[in-house]
Order: sequence, then structure tokens, then C-alpha cells
Amino acid sequence: MAPNSLDHSYLLDINLTVHAELADKFYDASELGGYKNKRLTQLRVLLANLISNHQTDPDLYTSVSLANSDYKPHSRYNSHNIGKGFINLIRDLAAGDWLELHKGFIDRASGISRLTRVKPTYKTLQLLDDLNSYSHLIARAPNTECIIKRDEDKKDIEYKDTQENAQNRAHLTAYNNLPHKTLIDHPDFPNEGVPLKDGRSFKINRSDKFVRRIYNKSSFEWNGRYYGGWWQRTPKAYRSGIQLDRAQTCEIDFSAIHMVLLYAIAGIDYWNEVGTDPYLLNDFEQSDEIRSLLKVIVLVAVNAESRKQALEALRYKIRTTDREEFGWFTEGDYDLEDILNRFVKKHEPIQSSFFSSNTFSVMYIDAQIAEYIINHFTDQGTPVLAIHDSFLINRVHEGDLRSIMQTACNTIGIKLFNQIVTETKIGFEGLDLTGFTHLLRTDRDFLIDTAFKDKYSESEIERRKEVQSYRELVVGQDYYYPAQS
Repeated sequence: MAPNSLDHSYLLDINLTVHAELADKFYDASELGGYKNKRLTQLRVLLANLISNHQTDPDLYTSVSLANSDYKPHSRYNSHNIGKGFINLIRDLAAGDWLELHKGFIDRASGISRLTRVKPTYKTLQLLDDLNSYSHLIARAPNTECIIKRDEDKKDIEYKDTQENAQNRAHLTAYNNLPHKTLIDHPDFPNEGVPLKDGRSFKINRSDKFVRRIYNKSSFEWNGRYYGGWWQRTPKAYRSGIQLDRAQTCEIDFSAIHMVLLYAIAGIDYWNEVGTDPYLLNDFEQSDEIRSLLKVIVLVAVNAESRKQALEALRYKIRTTDREEFGWFTEGDYDLEDILNRFVKKHEPIQSSFFSSNTFSVMYIDAQIAEYIINHFTDQGTPVLAIHDSFLINRVHEGDLRSIMQTACNTIGIKLFNQIVTETKIGFEGLDLTGFTHLLRTDRDFLIDTAFKDKYSESEIERRKEVQSYRELVVGQDYYYPAQS
């Protein structure tokens, strides 16, 4: 086993399930025993996760908790009412050599912990034969909770609904039904996946389209960003190839949105009054890697109570949570504290926003902006894919997207801190040579469709047939419905 390979994992999604026939087959072969109906429900959840993660990457583990308290049958986050018997299921399967199990731990002295990791053994892979053939058997519970509230330890917590929560859930449920009914694909994405910086590979899981909003620090006014959908994890260099119902897309992003918002809170129109690249440090080597680091520094610095805490949080992110992105960084080559100090000094007008554990989260503000944009296009029945501060949409809607992005900035700026965010720079994301070529490419079928309406090329006819077939597969009506309060 490679060092740190256990860090390569996805957390168990308790709201996934797999077709009952597959679970029946596995139950009989494994001779699990016990109360069959309960075990089959548990088994369907576990198999759905194992299969989905194996399809994404055969080396990918599933993280699971073995604590009884983490399985609450009547929780809003547990649509299948999975109880603590799930833990016994995992242990029984591991004992029967159906699961590779690496028990988790917690080191209270250092604060470092890791959940238990599981992965299908060769015995399981043999029984199920070709796991890649089961993707169409995996589904998500239609009432999966999409409004998530987490405490300071990032654990899901229960809450009582407010009118605002219920409204946000209704909007997000309507939004989730759009990707569900949309053929979202990357036809040129390699089947074997693409290599990541840490030596692993990334594969597309096309069934992973469910989006949720996650609030932190036990508050519905902290974060609230949109998470989920395979497009969020797709490497930037490949996102230009994503298609919506076989139509070409464009990706539009806000430039330096967090810095612009922090200056706006201070009453400064950044692009009008300052105008320089906020991530450019004088007398310092500039690169895409350093730029990415500085963007993380912003978020860490506004959430930390001190420079010391900020540095500790940065080192932890570089070493663990963002290891794939920042694998290049070593403090032997770079002085992290010096970079942090240089950045803070450069932005003296907003220094009061750093190291103060600001009660006004910039991620909450950008989430409100994203909400405005998403709700606008959902009301129109137009799919738009959010990647935090950038958005993917059918290229025919590019002009509308740019306009709504600016409107959203101004509207939310006035609402939250009584400041219009003017002169916001909105441009194409990731304009490398590949992406630029893609954007300039003439789409013959699109031109024919626009100019002649009723006359289509053969490939356009095939495209429409494929989209129609997909819509028939998922059925026309809405699939998701709001979770019960």
C-alpha cells in the first residue's frame, strides 16, 4: 500500500442505494444471516457506495464511521433510516473477507483522526464481476436532504426549519431536478481517467449530479456554498469539454471575487479604485500555483482568530485536505509565513478583515450570489452548473449569464452590506490553448439549427435522438422532492 493511500477516500453517502436484485445476490452469496429486510437495506446502501467509488477509481476507499452515535434512523440526513446495525454489517463482511477494512483512530493529543476505510476485496469483485456495468442500478433517495447544517467540527447537525430554509430547499430541489433530466457528459473524457498531481487518476461518475448547500459553524449565515456534481471535481483543463444535452458550453467566472467583496464591505470599489491584480505580489515569483495558494490564504485569513491559527490551518490544508492541489509546496522551498505577511501587507485597506474570525463569511456572500444566478436560470428551465465562483452553461446563454452575474453581485451587495459591487470583472475561466480553441470552434450543426430551423444535419438528428432517449430513461416528471422537516 502506497503511503497516505488511505487518505484517498470518499465519505459514505448514506442516501445512495442499489437495485434490490444485486443486493439479494450478494446477501445469498455472503451468507450474512440476520434479519434479512434490514440487512438488505443496509447492504444496498453499502454496495451503492462501493460500486460508485470503484467506478470513480479502483484505488478509492469509502470512509465509514463505526460509532453508534453517527447512525440516527430518524435524522433528516438519513433517508433510508439506517441504524447502528450498519456497523455490524461492515464488521461481518470484513470478517468474511468481502471487505478490506482499515480501522480508524483519533489522537486526542495531536487532534489528528481518521475514519475507518473500506474497499471491496478480490472476492467481492469476483462475485459482482464487472462493477462498471452497474452504474445504471445506483440511485439516490428522492427525498435526500439538500440543506446541510454542520457544527464547528464539521459534523451534520439537526435543525428546525425556518421559512427561509424551506424556501431554499424548494429552490434547490427544483434545481436538482434540472441536472437529473439533463444529459451532462464529456464525450472526449478518457475512459481510463486523467492523472492528478499526486499520481492518482480522476474518472467521471456521470450519475453524480446531486447538489447540496452546506452551512458551517452551526449557523445558516456561514458558508452555504453549493457542493456536489462530478463537474466540480473535474480538472480545470478538461471542463471546456463538458456538454449539456450534447450542446457546447462556456464557463464564465468572477475575477478575484473574494477580494472584491472584502474591499466592497470596506466601501472600496476594487476594480475602479485599485485596479491591480490582487494576487500579484511584488518581488515574488508569480505562478498559477502561487496564485491558487493566495486564494486559499484569503479564506483562511478571514476565518482565523490569529496569524498563528491561520498558519496552522494553512499547513493542515496543504498537508491533508488540499494535498492533491498543493503537493508541489514544501516549506523548505517557500516560507509560508513570509507569503502570508506579504499578502496581508499588500492589502492594508482591509487588514481588519484578517485574523478576526469575521462573523461575515465571504463564502456566505458568494453563495448568496450563486443562489441568485442558479434560481434565475432554474426558473427559466435552463441548466447551469456552479463551480463556486464560476458557472458552466450552454454557450447560447453566455450573454444572459454575464448580465445576471453582474446583477447578482449588485443585488446581494446592497442586500448584505449596502454596497453596489460595480465594475466586476467577469471573464472566461481557464483560457489555456485547449480551452481557447474550443471556444472559437465553429459548430456546424449549431449554425444549421439556428439558420434553417427545420433542416438538420445527420449528426444533429442523432444528437437530438440521444438527448430524447436520455429523457425517456430518466422519465419526464421531477425525480427529487423536498426532504421532510
